[in-house]
Amino acid sequence: MTTQTPPSETVRSRFYQPLITALSLAQSKRQCDQYPDLDFLKAGIGRVIEAATTGRAWVQYLQTVLQYTVSVRNFFAALKSKRRLDLLNEVNQSMRDQLDKPSINWKDPFSDIEELEGFQVYASDGHSHGASCHDDKIYGKKRATTHIFSLNLRSHSLTHVALTKPETGKKKEHEIHALKRIDGESLRYGARKGIKVIHAYDPAVIDYRFWFKLKQRYGVYFITREKSNSSFVEMALPDWDRSDPRNSGVESDIGISTSNGVMLRRIMYTDPVTGTQYSFITNEMTLPPGVICMIYKRRWDIEKVFDEHKNKFSQKKAWGKSKTAKEQHGQFIALAHNLLVLLERDLENEEG
Repeated sequence: MTTQTPPSETVRSRFYQPLITALSLAQSKRQCDQYPDLDFLKAGIGRVIEAATTGRAWVQYLQTVLQYTVSVRNFFAALKSKRRLDLLNEVNQSMRDQLDKPSINWKDPFSDIEELEGFQVYASDGHSHGASCHDDKIYGKKRATTHIFSLNLRSHSLTHVALTKPETGKKKEHEIHALKRIDGESLRYGARKGIKVIHAYDPAVIDYRFWFKLKQRYGVYFITREKSNSSFVEMALPDWDRSDPRNSGVESDIGISTSNGVMLRRIMYTDPVTGTQYSFITNEMTLPPGVICMIYKRRWDIEKVFDEHKNKFSQKKAWGKSKTAKEQHGQFIALAHNLLVLLERDLENEEG
């Protein structure tokens, strides 16, 4: 028998209930009568999922339609608040914890691959927004803001990882530099000891010494496409099971060594449907080659998420000039995504 939602409960109240619970447990919450933390969180999420294209237009909507008492000044001041950013981080962590719990109503695409027990699997990538109205010009032009996100490919929870920030005199910062600035433990996203963490990333992540450090110290691994100008010394690896149907399309799986002595593997793969050939490199040395290819293929999920951010959420421009405002923007995008996935699961579970 299907459990029915009580008639008094609205979709809006169901959508925000996990947020209210997470806020009640947050260490960073404070009493603020002029602009309460719950209003701050709802306003940010609403700005992501509603149609307002500017901050001022959104505040006007909050005032006239939703009857919020927030002023334009308070709304934009909160976007620069480090304390509110810490609160966002706490609440988002709670959302991810809820989503990452095993669920009988959510199909983990890797659940039937026993070799992946003990692995967390993410698609990670950078995603850019146009400059805000108040951004400073760099070399005569306002520059895009780039965020790095990670999508848990088992649960579809979304994490805002980092914000790129160009050094003085630079037009932009490459994603690999932003990743190297943050603590390696942060790329584990709270995975318990003994769990390995794989990131499927585009070739922007290539830095072999960095990979070696993360693998040795933190149990973090990468899968990406090989660059056309790569140069390696080939080495033998134990043979792989050609009869395993998961390895269909795999042409070769060999060990390679970089010029600075980092051991990797290269997997040559031809898509059986399209005939397109791919060359994958990874510092994970134990999984079947077909599983490595499957993980990278699932990386497309994060591209679809980015497409939704741009075309359904209309998140095309940064929300503010300050680093804190930009980071809050990325956190609000992840928070809105995670609440929507939680609601989707509830609807499937309780309403069919």
